[in-house]
Amino acid sequence: MNKGHNTTIKVILSILLVALMAISVLVSGCAPKAEEPAAPAEVEKETLVITELNWDSPRYQAYIFGFIIEHGYGYPIEYVSGSSISMFEGVMAGEVDIYPEIWLPNQQQVWDEAMEESSFIPVTITNDDNWQCLFTVPTYVIEGDPSRGIEPLAPDLKSVQDLKRPEIVELFKDPEDPGKGRIYTCIPGWECEKIHLKQIDALGLDEYYNAFPPGSEAGLWASLKAAHDKGEPWLGIVWAPTWIAGLLDLTTLEETPYSPELFEQGLSAWPSSDLWIITSNEFGEKAPELFPFLLKIRMTTEEINLGLAYMLETDAESDEAAVWFLKNRQELWLKWVPDEVAAKVQAKLAELEAN
Repeated sequence: MNKGHNTTIKVILSILLVALMAISVLVSGCAPKAEEPAAPAEVEKETLVITELNWDSPRYQAYIFGFIIEHGYGYPIEYVSGSSISMFEGVMAGEVDIYPEIWLPNQQQVWDEAMEESSFIPVTITNDDNWQCLFTVPTYVIEGDPSRGIEPLAPDLKSVQDLKRPEIVELFKDPEDPGKGRIYTCIPGWECEKIHLKQIDALGLDEYYNAFPPGSEAGLWASLKAAHDKGEPWLGIVWAPTWIAGLLDLTTLEETPYSPELFEQGLSAWPSSDLWIITSNEFGEKAPELFPFLLKIRMTTEEINLGLAYMLETDAESDEAAVWFLKNRQELWLKWVPDEVAAKVQAKLAELEAN
């Protein structure tokens, strides 16, 4: 039996274990109770650590989940930030309890290695309609934008292979090295950066383009937004859910359709990723009652984009955007929790509204 098959079996068994734990919580909560003596004073619950990572979508979701857990279930919450790898290591070490958004296959290698050691609990997939593409351009580059008086800059640009044409390289020229074009790649230290460099090399684009990794997600989106506002050419990585993908009209260039073998070589498009919530192994002892809640969480890319756009338009912080979501998207999150938990969350929202 191969390693990948073993890992798949372990994921399935872990999910079944989480489901059984959730069922046991629900059954124990519904079982009829015989007469009992007066309940002792409620034991103080342990603080749970949620990582907000270091980009917008998990940060937004972390504060949504954290608000529900704190005010609906009564657990104190601590938020920590960091890179995807360092926070994954925190989960495996038991220092981080909840990791709200891990992308597969972006982090497949560390995931598989950790699954082999049973170092964390994979809870559920919360989103699978996302997308990412290294070869993304503003749509006006190809089609123009009559409303802004922009003529098409490259009307025949359709596929990744078109990027090798001299006039296209010139269109996306690197201001620091005008003899070559520039492709904005993933954030340094993120797993996707390695994949992007492999793609550029495997597709033969390294002869024509320099990979340009921005210093942060904010820097990446700032470069795209600045080019968009001026109607200038721009080429690079975009993914969703993000506020930028929800705000701008973007086009991804045609690539070879995804296959695991070709993707491993850097020769195919990215697949749609599975975005997982995972927890530490210790979380099962600290807060088993939260598994039914975590298992029910689902958020589409459009739904997340709405929240991220709200943050942009109102200059709201993540915790403020979480409150906005909980007030305005109750038809969604009320499906995740039992009535008594929902009532506590709504009471806290009403208290905040009153103040």
